[in-house]
Amino acid sequence: MVKASSGIEADLREIAAEIARGGSGQEAKVFHLSWWSERMLDWAMAHPAFKTQLFRFVDVFPACRTNAEIERHLEEYFDGVEVPRAVDLGLEIAEHTGPLGAAASAAVARRNIVRMAHLFVAGETPAEALEPLSQLWGVGEAFTVDLLGEKTVTLAEADAYARRVVEMLDALSQGTASWPANPLLERDPWGDVPRVNVSIKPTALAPLLGPLTREEGLAQAMERLHPILARARDLGATVHFDMEHYDVKDVTHELIRRVGEAFPDGPHIGAVVQAYLRDSLADLHDLIAWSGRALRHPLQVRLVKGAYWDYETAMAAQQGWPSPVYAHKAETDLNFERCVDAMVDGAGAVRPAFGSHNLRSLAYAVARARAAGLADDAFELQLLYGMAEPVHAGLRSLGLRVRVYTPIGDLVPGMAYLIRRLLENTSNESFVRMRFAEGADLDLLLAEPVVPSDSVEPSPDRSGYHHAPHAEYRRATARARMGSAVDGTAASLGFVAPMVIGGKKYASRGEIVSSDPGHTDALVCRSAMATRDDADRAVAIVQRAQPAWGAFDARTRASVLARAAAIMRERRHELAALEVFEAGKPWIEADADVAEAVDFLEYYARGAVRLSRGGPVESPPGESNAYRYEPRGVGVAITPWNFPLAIPTGMVAGPLAVGNGVILKPAEQTPGVAYRLVQILHEAGLPPGVLAFLPGVGEEVGAHLVEHPDVSFITFTGSKAVGLQIIEAAARHQPGQGHVKRVVAEMGGKNAIIIDEDADLDVAVPAVVASAFGYAGQKCSACSRLVVLGAVFDEVVDRLVGATALVPVGHPRAMGTVVGPLIDEEAFERVRGYQDVAAKEGEVVLRRDDVPTGGWYVGPTVAVTSATARVATEEIFGPLLAVIRVGDFDEALSVANATDYGLTGGIFSRSPSRIGRATTSFRCGNLYVNRAITGAVVGRQPFGGIGLSGIGSKAGGPDYLLQFVEPRVVTENTIRQGFAPHES
Repeated sequence: MVKASSGIEADLREIAAEIARGGSGQEAKVFHLSWWSERMLDWAMAHPAFKTQLFRFVDVFPACRTNAEIERHLEEYFDGVEVPRAVDLGLEIAEHTGPLGAAASAAVARRNIVRMAHLFVAGETPAEALEPLSQLWGVGEAFTVDLLGEKTVTLAEADAYARRVVEMLDALSQGTASWPANPLLERDPWGDVPRVNVSIKPTALAPLLGPLTREEGLAQAMERLHPILARARDLGATVHFDMEHYDVKDVTHELIRRVGEAFPDGPHIGAVVQAYLRDSLADLHDLIAWSGRALRHPLQVRLVKGAYWDYETAMAAQQGWPSPVYAHKAETDLNFERCVDAMVDGAGAVRPAFGSHNLRSLAYAVARARAAGLADDAFELQLLYGMAEPVHAGLRSLGLRVRVYTPIGDLVPGMAYLIRRLLENTSNESFVRMRFAEGADLDLLLAEPVVPSDSVEPSPDRSGYHHAPHAEYRRATARARMGSAVDGTAASLGFVAPMVIGGKKYASRGEIVSSDPGHTDALVCRSAMATRDDADRAVAIVQRAQPAWGAFDARTRASVLARAAAIMRERRHELAALEVFEAGKPWIEADADVAEAVDFLEYYARGAVRLSRGGPVESPPGESNAYRYEPRGVGVAITPWNFPLAIPTGMVAGPLAVGNGVILKPAEQTPGVAYRLVQILHEAGLPPGVLAFLPGVGEEVGAHLVEHPDVSFITFTGSKAVGLQIIEAAARHQPGQGHVKRVVAEMGGKNAIIIDEDADLDVAVPAVVASAFGYAGQKCSACSRLVVLGAVFDEVVDRLVGATALVPVGHPRAMGTVVGPLIDEEAFERVRGYQDVAAKEGEVVLRRDDVPTGGWYVGPTVAVTSATARVATEEIFGPLLAVIRVGDFDEALSVANATDYGLTGGIFSRSPSRIGRATTSFRCGNLYVNRAITGAVVGRQPFGGIGLSGIGSKAGGPDYLLQFVEPRVVTENTIRQGFAPHES
């Protein structure tokens, strides 16, 4: 990364020195804080453990409704953390004030946190904020007001946010009308600079604003923006569009363009560019070019470093995507200066605004603008309200236009903003911290950014297992590739899936026809229908081929699976597109299924190599002991339709990896996808006789295979009823059977999520919606019971209903679809029947009937009911969620555990003690805390249940392969004629 302008260093340092001198009369504080807050944050900056717990407590504090709750959270968060008495949060008051101790302790915490919040929030309403805004104006600073409370999950919340913005525009316009004129703040070379400037969050206007629901979200946003922009135009105000997470960066820029097209003559609008993004400079050039040709009033562009670095870095690492942000602060600082160059050169097409508390960054912007011949009123510097007062004063002393980013709103939504600011400005690399808290030398802080030699992201280490990244649909190229694959697949449906035995393809007299469940007239695949005779022939051929395969070196077998994984990666879009039509899977779900299939191949291949080394045993002098594993023989995989590639791949690849032969009996609904798996494995070099493909009716060929005396093990994923039948049948010894059969069975669930009274509902509600209604609830891990504590029950139900009402329902070939069709008519009739049962047992608070015709569509349904209702106890396997009210956390755990199943579960809570109790007392195989309960990743969340949810070790876990091997021990006496060899 090379900076465009490097000849202004002397001017930069002189300007920085002037800013520093201009602010020297101000008390050098990080924040403009009270005595208590200043010392508390000083301590936090020096003690990371305290800082973490402090910010977590501040985050949960607004959800604490009583003094007792505040006291409980104080104790839980700060137990074992050093807290100096000088910054006492109220932790020890209870020990000294008798029965009123809890109330006194809570009062101390409440008073101090509210006081801190008000230092960063100008007021709870526009009317309250007018006084501090007037004070800013009086000292020579303009403002942009950010309306807190921007997280919306329902249209009602979005409507309320939009109304608040209009009300804020009116209040600010009226309240500022009598302020004295200030030409510096109200004019620039391109005309008037509006006195009233508001910053809004695009996602607050449109819950569906995102990459895959792009058009729906843009329509929602534009609908609410029209009255806002019309009012701003009438009042002569500026509307600035804040930038949020990277997921919505491109769609936010598109929204700004559409606003410009709809309102080319005004009002004034603004955009944000985040310099920590690797593509920020390219985005900036695009915005400059667009503004210059499309707008009457130049677009104001606010250049900032970016406030979500930790989040963006963590999310990219979790997904295995390239990080969108620079890894090092110096890279961001350097890119900020490159973006300054572009904005200065584009001044007039845009109005440059530079937002930072870093003195070098601000001085660079001033120096670069002056070097380009721009007047001081041709740009502005933007700072945060309540922070770094010396920088404010120093910039004013130079006669520069300063605008203060000023949040207003309620304390509860204000906490997220407060925490972001505190984290940002108490980080180890923060200029504000280093200069004003630690007194770092100014010359050192003004040094040119130096990018470390290791700043280039290293190539991923592929020597070990790594989760296959899902498609990064926030990028247009990924959406285009999948869209093309969907269109191509739609034109090529109707293929044949024959039986495959001994590497040869066989037709059959009968056939199984799979149709598109979203468009039942559309044929997807015609597969063979195997008979019992076919099954006998397949077992015999696989049994003959298996010993040679089992004798191969483990690395040789692993290489076959690795090649199959590589082929799947190459064809991921085509495979996912086939799932869209045959299984009715939406884009995200289909792509994730392919990624998981790749994961199983890679994970089990490596696991088999490790297993081939044997197990550790003791060998004393004179004796050699070896612990080895041998394949069991011939296995049968009876696979489901809901994960038509991933689960069959795992159930086949695991046994194959350790040397077994496998007969794959796929679900009748999805034979086409399963056939693609068989083709890929053979193409990768799997010996032809080791794997047989037998599509057929479960009651016919599946049952026969389970009872076959030469079958050593059965893997099954499906319903509890069928699973129990398989377990019972496999347990019966058959004539000629020389082994006890092993059964690995995953048999579904009735999964619960608990929402605690202190949960972050902005996180919980979307996660519940995703867990309950993703893929129309057709996941064994899906949430079907929501257990909510009474204190938040009404709010949860209200937001849940509003959010569910927005879930996109339709054919999964549309990229934004979340709820597609049910798999077949049987499922359709079953779920429709349970909808009627729900209405009789409780109150159906939402039943979506706005569904397409021509397929097996059932809209999402939310029912408030009792813990013992049928819809709360019986597995439905569809988009129906039972919501249950409980009085306390003990009852919540009791209700969650009141089921024969034990697959997945979830809890949303910010109470460490309650989370701890859930981890030990919530009876399920996979417990998820403060996140959705679906989407287990191979090697991260090995998957499998307890109780009647199944038997066997977890799929995608370290002990899964042990189920398909027989352990053997070989002991040799190494003493010969009294001589025992000594091994080094």
